[in-house]
Amino acid sequence: MSTKRPAVLPVSFDHLSRSVSTPIARRFYEVSKDVWQEGYEQPFVQELGKGTLSKERFTFYMLQDYLYLNDYAKVHALAMTKSDDDRIIERMVQVQQAIVGERDQVHKSYIERYGITREQIEGATQSAFARAYTSNMLAIAYAKPLVDVLVAVLPCAWVYADYGTRLAHDNSATLAANPYKDWVDMYAADDFWQSAVWLLDIIEDQTRELSERRLKELDSIFRVGVEHEYMFWDSAYRMQRSWKAQWDER
Repeated sequence: MSTKRPAVLPVSFDHLSRSVSTPIARRFYEVSKDVWQEGYEQPFVQELGKGTLSKERFTFYMLQDYLYLNDYAKVHALAMTKSDDDRIIERMVQVQQAIVGERDQVHKSYIERYGITREQIEGATQSAFARAYTSNMLAIAYAKPLVDVLVAVLPCAWVYADYGTRLAHDNSATLAANPYKDWVDMYAADDFWQSAVWLLDIIEDQTRELSERRLKELDSIFRVGVEHEYMFWDSAYRMQRSWKAQWDER
């Protein structure tokens, strides 16, 4: 585990590193902390950290995540068109490149390791829960101002950085033998953590002069994103594609 920052334990916001202890970060955390913590405690995440998650569940998750990243890249491309700030434009390009790299390198390595076939990848369709998540982000990216788009993508960056860090910390004694160690290491890495820090810093700059009404709108966008993160993991654990499990068989 990286030693550049303390482990992030959202049970209390005071455990967050000083670099993200900004007013907007505290606000977003407070409106989502119940779902955030429940997400970390759910079986998929805990079994992933312990290395006991079944191959079938992880395969389901990887296929859904592969599809998710395609839409996630589109959201960042749309965000880029809404800004004249060179910092943001350059960052959006970097994020898209990183997404393509993650999808093509990390996913392919897992695909080879777990025997996922090209036919499975090409035939994969989004679950109802994943589709709700990406459709919501895309709708915001098409119709809303830049700050709304940045808040919509923040849960993915921040939650993954937090969960990766905590899993590495909580399972340090057994991580070396964990078949999912590469996954944990990637999201526990400091460079991934910095993607959340960067987003929070930019959002802090863009929200200082906003009214309380607008801030509440952003609160809602953030919490919905954290809820979607929860359902993404949960549906992968249940390997459920449709809104009702019975519909999968039809």
